[in-house]
Amino acid sequence: MTPEEKKILEALAWMCEQYMSRGNGRLDHKAMHAGELAVEVLASYGLVKPENQGGSWTEEGLLLLDEA
Repeated sequence: MTPEEKKILEALAWMCEQYMSRGNGRLDHKAMHAGELAVEVLASYGLVKPENQGGSWTEEGLLLLDEA
């Protein structure tokens, strides 16, 4: 990923962590279309593993959150 992509993905990842986190490494998009799209984008970069109703952070995703 480019530096610009990383900056955008960090912001998206933290928004997801703040608003969709279940507190256990899992995200619940609560059937919100924007949340569904956010999970899709993060998954396309390998940062989230998609699951029913959301996803869970991958090692790469957790590393991105730690670095931000």
